[in-house]
Amino acid sequence: MNDSHTLSRIQNEIKRALSDILEFEVRDKAIKDTLPTVMAVKLTRDARNAKVYISIIKGANNQRAVVSLFQAKKGFFRSMLAQRIALRYVPELHFVLDETVERSLRMEEIFRQDRE
Repeated sequence: MNDSHTLSRIQNEIKRALSDILEFEVRDKAIKDTLPTVMAVKLTRDARNAKVYISIIKGANNQRAVVSLFQAKKGFFRSMLAQRIALRYVPELHFVLDETVERSLRMEEIFRQDRE
């Protein structure tokens, strides 16, 4: 899969589908209570593997445990994804904690303190 436009389109479709799955299909209270958000999906060139960047809003002290829970349930997410998106191969999902929001908040705090 060499076409970057096609790869980008598939990444967006996977992101949207996983967001829907999180909102409507996940029943696990340990996941739902953390208000997870799919921030980005990065596919390999062959679209066989996907890194799914997850942001955890609540429960900041156990974010790594929540990501481990996502990893444990990746079969569920992959099967639900297969029902929603027509792909020859449903990519293997690898969940990663996205710390972008936290970093930007920390930087904002540093800048605010610097101004004072």
